[in-house]
Amino acid sequence: MTVGRSARIVLCSLICILSLSASGGENDEPNASPLRLEPTKTAYSNMNTDMPPWPQEDILSGVSEHRYKILYSGDIDVAIYEAKPMKLRLRDYSIDEFVTVVSGTLILTAEGGLPQQFDVGESVLVPKGFTGTWEMQGNFREMVVIMNETRGSQQ
Repeated sequence: MTVGRSARIVLCSLICILSLSASGGENDEPNASPLRLEPTKTAYSNMNTDMPPWPQEDILSGVSEHRYKILYSGDIDVAIYEAKPMKLRLRDYSIDEFVTVVSGTLILTAEGGLPQQFDVGESVLVPKGFTGTWEMQGNFREMVVIMNETRGSQQ
């Protein structure tokens, strides 16, 4: 299995998990009320553990130990993701992903580019096709927003 394909499997697992939540549950009937997102209020022990580990060949340092919790699923999916310190090599990232750092530090380095550091409260858009490294430092937690592929294909 190639490194890029392995990374896509993990990423697709997260997308699938987020998308499946849109097909049932409390968000079937749209609620027009604003939803307060409080990504710091969910304990790590209360987050989901059914996300597969990153492929070993994509891990440059650290360990693949992570959890997630879906905060909202509709036309977009919003989740929190927390990981132990780790540096990954990503190739041809398969989605556009909006990230806000909730705790720790995120360092993204595009292939051939300089490192870009994102600290608590800062946001970044990681575009589809990104190739480079994704490094999570400290007690890393992010809030992630992606398009819901399942919902988008149903319209």
